[in-house]
Amino acid sequence: MRGVVLGARCWVLGAVLCAGCWVLGAAPLAQQRATAPQQAPTFQASTQVVQVDVRVFGKDGAFIEDLTIDDFEVLEGGKPQSLRTLFFVGTAARDSATAAPLVSVRSGVSGGSSQTMTTSGQTWIFVFDLNHLTTGSGFNRARDSVSTFLKERFRDGDLGGVVAGSRMVNNRLTSVRSELEAAAASVKPIADHRSRLLELTREWPKLRDENEALAVASDDRDALQRAVVRACSEDQTGCQNADMMLRDKARRFRTEMQRSSLETLNALQGLASGLARVPGPKTIVLLTDGLVTQGMEASLQAVVGQTTRAGARIYAIDARGMNRGASAGSIDQVSAEDAAGAPARFDIAEDAPNSLSIDTGGFFIRNQNNIGRALIEIADDANRYYVLGYQPEHLTLDGKFRPIEVRVKRSGVTVRARRGYLALPTSQLLVPQPVKRQP
Repeated sequence: MRGVVLGARCWVLGAVLCAGCWVLGAAPLAQQRATAPQQAPTFQASTQVVQVDVRVFGKDGAFIEDLTIDDFEVLEGGKPQSLRTLFFVGTAARDSATAAPLVSVRSGVSGGSSQTMTTSGQTWIFVFDLNHLTTGSGFNRARDSVSTFLKERFRDGDLGGVVAGSRMVNNRLTSVRSELEAAAASVKPIADHRSRLLELTREWPKLRDENEALAVASDDRDALQRAVVRACSEDQTGCQNADMMLRDKARRFRTEMQRSSLETLNALQGLASGLARVPGPKTIVLLTDGLVTQGMEASLQAVVGQTTRAGARIYAIDARGMNRGASAGSIDQVSAEDAAGAPARFDIAEDAPNSLSIDTGGFFIRNQNNIGRALIEIADDANRYYVLGYQPEHLTLDGKFRPIEVRVKRSGVTVRARRGYLALPTSQLLVPQPVKRQP
């Protein structure tokens, strides 16, 4: 359905979440954008042509803007593909928050010209991962920064939406800036993630972090032994039961972690399926404290494939900023610590946001307390890129993930593009299949 609010375009989402399926009625909007004057090319894959957003940077980190189609090479499954089209998307005034992206055809394209066209706007989705966002200053910074971004950087002609956990606020995408600001301001955290971390790291017998909990749940003897020694040093009276209690605690945490991570992946999967109906560039900003997907690699890849096939990309922001780790925040209890002999810590919760970002063509921002600045970096990145189009040699739509690699025939450059797509016909792409718990 399509409605008009304050003279602006609105797209009403039939946002039905059932077993992870998100149904979005987007046909009227697609028709409206398709008939708009000076409409730019549609940046998404079809059954015949795959289109890939590409960003190329020099040694100094500056975006390279003078590339032609002859400078690029695309490999699918390790085999070179025949390039058909190349467009460059940029802005005439990069420093202006209201500058509209421009699309130009680059030389080397068959039948191409130097004509420049104005795009019809972007689609922005801000996803608050409530399953993994902890109450406190990080969450508040994230929410306030999104509201400010929408107020100052959201352009006329753009569409936007705010997702809180597994539902879209107001059940629709809209071009009404004030409605989006209110939607962002209305998002509230839930206590589940914080409570889970508190139980894990602060209540006896304590586990150091998610990584140690997963190791103990997987019967890693070294990890269990370290946890038992630590528990016995903290409470000698309960030492004889520490082994059993640690195993039980770790397994309960793993079950809960898998549940919450699958909920987040299903929300992203359904969102990507709905966005497949929307023409034009689509940017998903994922605000999270990180999620653990160890042993769920196939599910993670399914979300990446669905997102890239829909022509969207994910930019993830670690809302914890510089205050990271299970012990972050002002909590009175002392967390589990080893005086000596403990293995080096690494943040396993960063792996999934990093993969979702890098594999879809975006990037992951961590250790950044200024989330407003991070959002501006994302906006600048989202407004300047190349679009390569090629017809894959393998035309069978078998539903498998097709790995791709984009190369540039210049030395000393860095190339960023999505790493594959899901070979699904459009009819199946629009109906999400919920990701499932892996054995």
